[in-house]
Amino acid sequence: MEKTKKPRLLAYLGRFTAVHALSYIVIAILFLNFQSLLPETKRIALDFYEPYRLFDFPAIAGQIVRGVAFALIFYPFYDLIFRNKAGRILLFASMWGLALFGSVEPQPGSVEGIIYTTTPFTEHLFVLIGVGVQMLLFVWIIFKWESYISESKSLRSDFELFPNRKKIKGYTTRFTILHLVTYWVVGSIFYEIAGYKDALESMEVFELWRDLENLPAVMLVFGGQIFRGIFLALLLYPFYHSYIFKKYGWALLYLLLAGLTIFGSPIFLREFFVAFDGTIREFFESLIIGIPEIFSQMLVFSLIFFFWQKRVERKKMVNKK
Repeated sequence: MEKTKKPRLLAYLGRFTAVHALSYIVIAILFLNFQSLLPETKRIALDFYEPYRLFDFPAIAGQIVRGVAFALIFYPFYDLIFRNKAGRILLFASMWGLALFGSVEPQPGSVEGIIYTTTPFTEHLFVLIGVGVQMLLFVWIIFKWESYISESKSLRSDFELFPNRKKIKGYTTRFTILHLVTYWVVGSIFYEIAGYKDALESMEVFELWRDLENLPAVMLVFGGQIFRGIFLALLLYPFYHSYIFKKYGWALLYLLLAGLTIFGSPIFLREFFVAFDGTIREFFESLIIGIPEIFSQMLVFSLIFFFWQKRVERKKMVNKK
């Protein structure tokens, strides 16, 4: 197999971020024009969350930092993505599936948004299509550029998105069970200590949230998280052999899971910059709700799942001897 080396980090960051910003601007112009044609009653969530914004500091800064975040997350997996024929599918699935549909942000287009908010299906669909087209454009351009500057002009075809399919069932089951347990346990702890109840009653962002104090809502949350756990497990599986046998593989898993589902959200980093408009106290108070919980939940998940799965791998190796 041909030996290759990763590109220089700063040059790669520049290319990745520039293409990400360009693709965002192109689709934002189209999406905002389409959004303006919708009746106000058909774009309530779109107007509130603003998945696409242009020409203000939070929007521009947020997308630049988001592009840098994506680039840094994928850099350890550069060969897996950019040196394989299936890499385009993997990159698109990560930036559209994990970063939007699997996002921790309850926004239009995400599973969390479907579960927790009253956003109509059409508005979820509009965002999914808009971001999907954006990421298709991004993937096409960045692969053209990386192929042009790469020392290796040929792509390997020995990479499968779902290798060793016999282990997927057990892997997915463990992933989903642990996702549910850590989601509920860590979420319950932070609900009690972080003042979520007061936030739900006072913060504007919760105006479009469902009433969660009834059985149908509880069942929706439970069923939705089962689906989300399975979805995350399958989309992360192509990265499995890139972290499971590494000494600090849990950190790579955490980088993928937390990085993509948190920083990959189209609105998360933009809202981070918006929070700077208030006082320093208001800024830090805004960070208390949600952010410590999701970082903690995913850290706990990544540590437990990595060592649990590694133990399973060791048992299989022993049984083969």
